[in-house]
Amino acid sequence: METELKNIATDLAYKLGAVLTITTVMAYSVDFKLFLNPFIGIGFGIFIILFGVYSIYQSKKQNSGIISFGEAFKSFFITISLGYFIGSLTTILIFVIIDPEAAKILDEEMLVMTKEMLEGFGLSKEMIATSLEEASKKSNFSLSSISLQYVMNIAFFSVIGLLVSLIFKKESK
Repeated sequence: METELKNIATDLAYKLGAVLTITTVMAYSVDFKLFLNPFIGIGFGIFIILFGVYSIYQSKKQNSGIISFGEAFKSFFITISLGYFIGSLTTILIFVIIDPEAAKILDEEMLVMTKEMLEGFGLSKEMIATSLEEASKKSNFSLSSISLQYVMNIAFFSVIGLLVSLIFKKESK
């Protein structure tokens, strides 16, 4: 079962990575400012979680409907972490190596969006200026930022994976 589980999860991870790569390249090609749209980010997150759930389902199906909590989580985690890693490598390739100027434009646009959001919250001009000054010191599309985002998202997806694994587990009697 262990080898079959890893094969299923790895195969689905490569498929997830391919889909994330293709959609990232397409979004960049159409309009790279799509990366600032929160609905697209949420859509990607839901899609990634659904891929992990499907991985658990396939692993459970392969083992006659029986899967332990650990096996379910392992299937979810392998699929999510490897697939999302491939997608993150694509983002790094595009914004760090191929077109760092696009990253700078996105950072500037993000500062404008942040300013508008803070003004909407009714913060004072001093607090807004301090926040924007702090935000302008880092790039959201640098190697370190993308890597940190990967780690934080994997932690978030892992919590979701633990919950889904609890739901899907079915021990043999």
